[in-house]
Amino acid sequence: MVKQMAEDKIIYQVAKEELIPIKEPTFNTGDSYVIDLGKTIWIWIGKGSQVDEKFIAAKSAQELDMKRRGIPKVDSVFEGEEEPELLKALGPDFKVVEGDTPSLLIHVDTRFKPQFRMIKVQQVGSEIEYEKVKFSKDSLDSNDVFVVAGLMGKEAMMIYTWIGNKARPKEKFFGALKSDLIDKEFREAPQTITLNEGEETAGFNFVFKAYKDFKNK
Repeated sequence: MVKQMAEDKIIYQVAKEELIPIKEPTFNTGDSYVIDLGKTIWIWIGKGSQVDEKFIAAKSAQELDMKRRGIPKVDSVFEGEEEPELLKALGPDFKVVEGDTPSLLIHVDTRFKPQFRMIKVQQVGSEIEYEKVKFSKDSLDSNDVFVVAGLMGKEAMMIYTWIGNKARPKEKFFGALKSDLIDKEFREAPQTITLNEGEETAGFNFVFKAYKDFKNK
């Protein structure tokens, strides 16, 4: 049986494409973890954690959140930067040790090459134009809609439709269509997620961090 902390809090380790409940708060520096505290779901990222593990952690945390209709807050933290709330919940037994769990997500299926796409959906006159832009949060513009896709493996896919505060209805409609087209192209993607400007989730922010990690390899 999984050892639960106070108030039904559970720790999960990302291991081979899934979340595995663990009994003790002993984290490997090469792994990622999801800590469900009820009102807050934390993503803990070890310094040596691989990009695919980070994606699985972020995706899984969002799935837990969506099961509870978005009520919990989802946040992420890197090793050595733990918030007091998280440290208190993990308790005095929390420790980080050297080591990791082998990651098989990207390497087992060569059909899924790591890809990152960011597409601006803009209305010009009465027409809709699609423009591939630099994969960066700096590319976001309140006037438009953006499709942000991080495709790292069949179990590590995130497709977002980001809607600027000043985006027009037609841009919103065609932005959703573009997200669906990418989703169908990579049929394993779990879902597309629509976000309004100012309501960005930890998973959305994490895609950009993962991109930087991938480019720096």
